[in-house]
Amino acid sequence: MKFIVIGGGPAGCAAAYTLGKEGHQVSLFEASDCVGGRTKQLKRDGFNLATGALFLMGGIYPRTSALLKEMGCDKQPIPWGGASELMDKDDARYPVSFVSLSSYLRIPVMTVADKVKVVMTAIKLHLSQGAKNPFDGSDLARYDRGENLEDWSRKNLGTRAYEYMIRPLMDFLYAVPASWLSTPFPLAIIQQAHKMRLSVPPEGVGQVSSWFVQHSQGLRLHLSAPVVRVEKTASGFSVHAAGEVHEADGLVVATEAFVAAELLKELISAETARKLNGTPYTNYAHVAIAYEKNPWPDYPVDLVLPVGAGETRNVGAIVLHSRRNPSSVPAGGEVAGVYFNTPPLPDMSDEDIKQEALDMVARAFGKAPQPSFVHLFRYDRGLTIAKPGHYSTLDSVHAEMPFGVFLAGDYFSQAGVEAAVFSGERAANALHDALNR
Repeated sequence: MKFIVIGGGPAGCAAAYTLGKEGHQVSLFEASDCVGGRTKQLKRDGFNLATGALFLMGGIYPRTSALLKEMGCDKQPIPWGGASELMDKDDARYPVSFVSLSSYLRIPVMTVADKVKVVMTAIKLHLSQGAKNPFDGSDLARYDRGENLEDWSRKNLGTRAYEYMIRPLMDFLYAVPASWLSTPFPLAIIQQAHKMRLSVPPEGVGQVSSWFVQHSQGLRLHLSAPVVRVEKTASGFSVHAAGEVHEADGLVVATEAFVAAELLKELISAETARKLNGTPYTNYAHVAIAYEKNPWPDYPVDLVLPVGAGETRNVGAIVLHSRRNPSSVPAGGEVAGVYFNTPPLPDMSDEDIKQEALDMVARAFGKAPQPSFVHLFRYDRGLTIAKPGHYSTLDSVHAEMPFGVFLAGDYFSQAGVEAAVFSGERAANALHDALNR
């Protein structure tokens, strides 16, 4: 059969690869000049900059890991230990491991009572039921009680554990206050955190999408080909892109939720479009500060997470990218990545963001000479987040699609490569099954 996939991020590329395995004729349309979506890489002056996602999470990314193994690419990602430190508002430093929640119990601000409360809650979580797959929105919807993560954390972990464990992790991963997030996804991640192993493909996380394309059987890839219209025909669908019309028996739409709503507006109800357009997206910004010569070759950690009880923080994390992904910098160079929290961004100009990034790098790692360049990545709708009630709302959308159309995208779960890959593979399998019954 002839299928079209719209969107060349990890979700669309995983869908194209999966459909190709079934022997279908697959065309993939991507609006930009390369695949990768929000995970793609940007080459500048010999540096390989990550535009979005920074790492894979190994044991808690089962479908990504399985598909990489299936393609023979599973040995290529380079392990990253994520050696970290918390930087308190008085500049005190507390070494932790980003992938070991128990390491946070060693920091001196945590009292014995705090530690006991955290351990008891961890045991309860381990014994309790929760989503088995943190990246399956249908599974997550069953455990959404309408509570937000900040309220849950303060009640079950205590204020200090919230400020020195939950807040810095969520600031780095999702850049929004924990009060904006529902609980099923982070709690499922905490339950499986012992399986987490960070790694980065040699050319950056965008390489995952490239691998899917390279290993897709007979794929017709259309780059710089934004789809402008989708129409229903007597035998299937017409897709209008780059001045041409392409026919297909079925579609996987693996774009942002609001783009999917626009493309499918003639095929779906107003209520379904409302749900898609209501998917929560947040402002997002990060800055890459590049140095031809590494100013901090002996700094003891790779990642600094600002903390401070009750403190409003513009920046959620500062990363030395040569440690995370050695190929991201030329020999002897360094890139400091500064990741901003969402709430202050509407009141900050581009120059404000760049200057604060420079100031935070100096505070985190020490003074440095003039950088080779400062590159700002700023997105009006950069990350999807899951507010209470999000999962059940979006899960209902699957059943509201016209026959032969399936949606994919990380917005069904929570922003992340595994969420995208899982949804893309699921959509492709559902499309194959539906049209081959």
